[in-house]
Order: sequence, then C-alpha cells, then structure tokens
Amino acid sequence: MSARETAELLVQVGRLIQAEGYDGELNPAQWMALRFFARANRFSRNPSAFAEFQATTRGTATQTIKALEAGGYLIRRPSKSDGRSVSLRVTSKGKNALVRDPFEVLVRAVDSLDAKERIAMRRALHQVLTTLATSGSHRQIGVCHDCAHFGRDMLCNPPSAGPSAVECLLLGVPIQPEDVGLLCVHFESNERSLLGPRGGSQTAGRTPD
Repeated sequence: MSARETAELLVQVGRLIQAEGYDGELNPAQWMALRFFARANRFSRNPSAFAEFQATTRGTATQTIKALEAGGYLIRRPSKSDGRSVSLRVTSKGKNALVRDPFEVLVRAVDSLDAKERIAMRRALHQVLTTLATSGSHRQIGVCHDCAHFGRDMLCNPPSAGPSAVECLLLGVPIQPEDVGLLCVHFESNERSLLGPRGGSQTAGRTPD
C-alpha cells in the first residue's frame, strides 16, 4: 500500500468520526472540546491550549467553549496558578454526555485489534503526528509519558506529591501517576530526531492563558 493510500484511509476515518459527531445538542468541534478538557492537565485547561490542540484560532476556540458553557457542559474558574487566567472544568452534565460520546465508536474499532497491532498503530501514528507538528505551524499536544520533559522519580518529594511522583523537567513540578496520561500544552516529543530546530524553543517560558 502506498503512502498516499494510507493517508487517504486516515482522512476517511476522520470523516466518518466527524459525521458521527453531530448530536442533537453538540457538534464535532464541541465534542472535541469536551473531550479535551476532560483529559487536559491543570496547565492546559484554558482556551489557548484548546486552540493549540485543535489547530485553530483563539477566537474559534472561544466560540466553541462559550457554547459548551452556555449549555452547562463546562464551567470556568480562576486559575490557581495564575489569577489572570481561567481554568475550564467539565461539569456533571458534561461527564454524562461523554458517556455517549460518538468517538467511542472509533475506540471500540481500535480495541478490536490485537495488542501488537494497537502498539504498532500507536507508534506509527505518533511518529506521523510528530512529523506534521514539526513541519507545520501548530504545536503537538501529547501526554507526559511520551514527553521529553518527563523526568525520573523525585528523590525528595513534597508531602503533597506522594512517594511515586515523577518530576516535570520543564516546570519543575511533580507529576502524579494519575496525571501521566493527561494532555499537556507544554508537551515536547521524545523523538528528538524529528523535532528539528523547533524543539524546545516554543515551550520554555510559556505560561497558560
């Protein structure tokens, strides 16, 4: 199978899932936002991070977020780390909606593959995503255990960190085990050979909006 045929299959999968995403109350962009804020870590629950994740403008992302707030799916609170910014949380109504998320159709399809196929697919798609993010103008957002900033177990954990916390080498904060699989706007691919000149330059000094 040629590279073009494989790329076309990826596009077809995306189109099918998008078509499934039109619900009586939510559209595909709103489902994407609800999913994102349910999985984002504490540094990434803000409009700018979602705009980066969806590769769209801040204005477009804000419109989607406002619609979810008006529908009672999201609620905003002042950020604990920065009083000038906001933190968006999924409400009980939002969590109930995610139970019937049309995205689960794709999750079940992937889960039908055997373990080796799933691992190979994840690695391949991760590499494709990293290559696209490196060559384009949008950042890649990923999870801690795939990130170059994912450190080792902290030798002197603060009491609140717990004995098994791992340090984020960029922010210098502990990462709890339950947070390792959450999405982070400060993500940097661990595949350094694919990063090129952009690697690290856009993460240093960034603060959530």
